[in-house]
Amino acid sequence: MLRRLLATSALLTIALGTAAFAGATPAARAVDACRVPDTAPLWVDYGEGPVKPDTRAVLAKLGVVVATSGTKIPANFRKKGAATTYFVIHLPKLVGQPSAPADPATMPAVADALYARAAASTACATPWIALNELFGSSLPTPWSPTNAQYRANILALIQRLAAHGAHPVLFANGNPSFAGDAAAWWQQVGQAGAIAYEAYFDARKISTLGSLLGNRRVRLGMRRTLASFVAAGVPSSRLGLVLGFHSGLIAGAGGRQGLQPREAWLRVVKWETLAASEVAADMHLGSIWMWGWGTFGAGSVDPDKPAAACVSLWTRNQALCNAPTVGGAAFNPSLTEGQIVLPAGVACNLFGSRRIRSADITQLAAFTGDRGSALDTLFGRIVFRNRVQVGNDQVLAVEQQSIARNFGGDRNAYIAALTQAHVSVGFARNLIRDELKRRAIPAILAAAGSDQAPYDWQASLLTTEARTMICLRDELPGGSDIRTDDNRYVPIVPLLTRLPFLFDDTTPPTAPESGPAAIGKAVQLSWRAPIDPDVAGFEVLRSTTPGGVYTRLNARLLILENFTDTTAPAGVTSYYVVRAVDTSGNESDPSPELAATPG
Repeated sequence: MLRRLLATSALLTIALGTAAFAGATPAARAVDACRVPDTAPLWVDYGEGPVKPDTRAVLAKLGVVVATSGTKIPANFRKKGAATTYFVIHLPKLVGQPSAPADPATMPAVADALYARAAASTACATPWIALNELFGSSLPTPWSPTNAQYRANILALIQRLAAHGAHPVLFANGNPSFAGDAAAWWQQVGQAGAIAYEAYFDARKISTLGSLLGNRRVRLGMRRTLASFVAAGVPSSRLGLVLGFHSGLIAGAGGRQGLQPREAWLRVVKWETLAASEVAADMHLGSIWMWGWGTFGAGSVDPDKPAAACVSLWTRNQALCNAPTVGGAAFNPSLTEGQIVLPAGVACNLFGSRRIRSADITQLAAFTGDRGSALDTLFGRIVFRNRVQVGNDQVLAVEQQSIARNFGGDRNAYIAALTQAHVSVGFARNLIRDELKRRAIPAILAAAGSDQAPYDWQASLLTTEARTMICLRDELPGGSDIRTDDNRYVPIVPLLTRLPFLFDDTTPPTAPESGPAAIGKAVQLSWRAPIDPDVAGFEVLRSTTPGGVYTRLNARLLILENFTDTTAPAGVTSYYVVRAVDTSGNESDPSPELAATPG
């Protein structure tokens, strides 16, 4: 009976809203039985009782979806044209906590009662239900018996809600663990419902970084955790984001964090909304939830909440609010600053109209074996294009020397060798030019009176230039991971190891010069790059006995001239050496051995 009454109520609500929808675009009319848009991503704004009337007035309009509970407030939102979802702010009251789970026998009744409340609140038989929030997301497996039961309770709740026809969405924060049984649990949650990750950022830090790096950091932060969910087997369509626009000064909680002036805060709200929209489009996310419009005590009082809500609405749909007017003359209305805006066919753009085409990355990746190495190589090529000059005659001379030395002067045999390696003559000439440029760096440094190692000169230049790079999906030189210093450290890819006959270089580089180790719970090593111009990176090796059998600790060549060994056994002396590796794959002699005993 309840389901029939709700279905009838939903139909009546839709009928009453027909006039309001008459002037809407076709996309705006694509809604489900709850008047919730059935296109992804679904944007939902927090609109519970703690949201003050002035902010509610901003949200209460056609085209907005709000998350509420009870019946009076959501009914008022719907009268104004907004759609409503249901919000559970205290999930532990239903399922318990990791240390004290609720009785699993109560879960069916709890789920049934929650569904009834949500259906009544939304006046719809298929409500969206936000579950705030999972506790202990980072707890490693094997889980304790109480935590395992707590997780089972949440899963049972979600599965029963879905069986009623609801759309449950579990909020999760922190650094979720996916090891062991956790991955299967996340998969099951994603099969029955959805997961929204709370991506909260400190607005002061984002504002200080500026438009390019600030937006990049937000996008990378979102992408990193979402990619972990996908890797664990959760479909991206069952994932979402929760953005934090709260105002309280709580350390580590993100949000405004006292950012002033007002226009700086509104600008960050715009950036985070744009970033979520970009990531959602790239990853095909299902939903984006906006948290922070409520006022919870004196610490979160903020007269700028209505303006911030308006900016967020306007950023994703300019018809929803007039942010340029509300924001004032100092508000920056650009929707492209710091965003990924590239011409068709271009994968990356470096300031100064230096571009890397998507087709070039794909072509080179067929040789390198991965897109990252291909991008790093092409990036280095455009960075050094006008900084180091190498003439065509020099390239052709190396080519002729290779033909004479390795193929008895037979050019056809040389071309056959390139064909076997799946590359062209032009491709090989580009590799020759890259290497000759590296070998010309010492003369450039000498002319400038610099004693800097060529490797350091290259690494510093690549890092500097990479800061201003814009790439599709943030697939950036140096990898797409996020670092605390916001720098991108781009490797020198040793591609000559795949075509050794181009130079026949068998001369190893000089051994690195080790520095003193910093010893605590981990061992922090440092060294200086040798003066050889073709150094590509470094290896760190450890032994349990002096001069014993060494084990390499780094899976890939190290770019930076430092390394922290967090796996060394405590209280036991370990012995370290460092080797330099050049672009032809030659390894140097080991550096002088260094002994260290972590605490």
